[in-house]
Amino acid sequence: MAFNLNDYETVEERITKFWKDYPDGRIETELLEAGSNRFIVEARIFRTEADPKPYATDMAAESFKSESSVAEFALERCSTSAIGRALATGGFATKKRASREEMAKVNRVANEERSAVIANAPLAINNTWDEFVSEEPKQPVVTLGEAAQLVQQTFGEAEPIPTCSHGERRIKGGITNGRSWQGAYCSLPKTNPDYCTNVIWYVLSKETGKFRLPEGVE
Repeated sequence: MAFNLNDYETVEERITKFWKDYPDGRIETELLEAGSNRFIVEARIFRTEADPKPYATDMAAESFKSESSVAEFALERCSTSAIGRALATGGFATKKRASREEMAKVNRVANEERSAVIANAPLAINNTWDEFVSEEPKQPVVTLGEAAQLVQQTFGEAEPIPTCSHGERRIKGGITNGRSWQGAYCSLPKTNPDYCTNVIWYVLSKETGKFRLPEGVE
């Protein structure tokens, strides 16, 4: 399944709108289930501190494999998704009900399914490049029009979302000097003193014409 992540707003954008409308409100989360491979979190939105009952509620679940690298921030992602869904229920979704974080989860699930297929494929699929050709393929040069098309096609592909110490990174892309680019940035604002300055740059695949993470990055 391919979709454009730019069609979905982030949970942070919804939270910003909520605090602007209800500066005296509050957002609560509660961990309802913490199993060996799943979290369930409920989020409750209050418009004022004095509200006895929440204005809007919703829940989110996050399933993961304990040995997977994405399990480290599973609870944080689950809590964020629950807040985003509760805010959408409360009318703070200006685009689509699903948040960008939720659609990123769809990407991860699809990627895990593809990884399972590859893991169960014949051994020959894991052969290295030098077993087939004498030189590993170089990054191709593309025209401005081709680059624009590649950038549009790339967003939403089932690539895992890289993380830093602050959770999932923000994926940005564009065209500079006729070349398309895509990078994974820290999710914090650049003005935050804890902002991670390192950027993970994607590689343009010669085989698919789409961006992928560099080898060794998950």
